Amino acid sequence: MYAYNAYGLSICSDLPLPELQVSTEARADVVIRLGTINWSPPVPLPKWSYFHVDGDSAYFYWEVVGKFQVKSGSEIIIEPLLNVEEGVIHLPLLGSVLAMVLHQRQRLVLHASAVAINGNAAIFLGASGQGKSTMAATLYGRGHKLMADDVAAINLESVTKPILIPGFPQIKLWPEALTAALGDNPESLNRIHPEVEKRARPTIDNFLQAPLTLKRIYVLRKGFHPEIKPLQPQEAIAQLIANSFIPMLLGNKFLQSSKAALHLRQCSSLAQNLPIYSLERPRSLDLLPNIARLVEEDLANELEPAMT
Repeated sequence: MYAYNAYGLSICSDLPLPELQVSTEARADVVIRLGTINWSPPVPLPKWSYFHVDGDSAYFYWEVVGKFQVKSGSEIIIEPLLNVEEGVIHLPLLGSVLAMVLHQRQRLVLHASAVAINGNAAIFLGASGQGKSTMAATLYGRGHKLMADDVAAINLESVTKPILIPGFPQIKLWPEALTAALGDNPESLNRIHPEVEKRARPTIDNFLQAPLTLKRIYVLRKGFHPEIKPLQPQEAIAQLIANSFIPMLLGNKFLQSSKAALHLRQCSSLAQNLPIYSLERPRSLDLLPNIARLVEEDLANELEPAMT
């Protein structure tokens, strides 16, 4: 089996996962294996994907990939369709499926991107298309360290000291954002899927592997000019819930799960103990440097860098 590290977990996998960092540890927190899954989605399928939770197991189905089962935060079973390319399997495996592993391990999992700026961790979240990855890539291009893209996991074991857990060194960007944020040629990078223009950009050269105290959450919104404004606690909680990965994935089914109450407590606790801001700006790639400087200046108000 192949051995990797991601999100503070040692992962042993039947499949090679070049997106992840190689590990030399013999133990495994999570095992990924190919196998047969004793579950099937309904027929006819309501849409191109289907998700189901039953006790300690979560089941996923994508009609162009196959089936996945996540068990107790420690095992992933994959039953792919015939002749599916391995790279196509990686996309849901390292996104929604890995997010469920983290959720089952009682991490708060946000649909967000994260960077470390001068020793302080910051998260960018917002609705799809708001530019979470683009904002993180812009700051990465200015010399700051990437910590996560798309899936951001927070350890809330300490109520007053939320810890951001680093993911793996890759960021996914549309070609125009890739060029604007990093000056890269999109044609030099692989697509995340054969039929999708978005590219996978490795960030191993400046990726932070150590966890950091989370200092800021910025909710990205469209505005007339770049501005950072504090959110009231009630709105902050609502934004955390709305941008939590697993509730977004499962929809109303999540409310029936055993971890729904814990998730609400996690969001409430985080909103009460962490500054959460609205980052409003025009949707202009030309303004990315100005917006990045605004974030840098805001985090510079922290008197001491976060301790790992």
